[in-house]
Amino acid sequence: MRSSRVWQRPTLGAVAARAGVSTATVSNALNGTGRLSEPTRQRVLSAARELGYAPLPGP
Repeated sequence: MRSSRVWQRPTLGAVAARAGVSTATVSNALNGTGRLSEPTRQRVLSAARELGYAPLPGP
């Protein structure tokens, strides 16, 4: 029997949950904005890499 699970693109919320921060903190870390400590920024970037997070292409 085959699995019916389909891979879904990781969300900002999934990265936030993995890193233990808010979605706003994830957004700031990924965009290089906001006042974040370096350990927090690295934790978010690591979580994004682990999950395979990539932003959707822009217009």
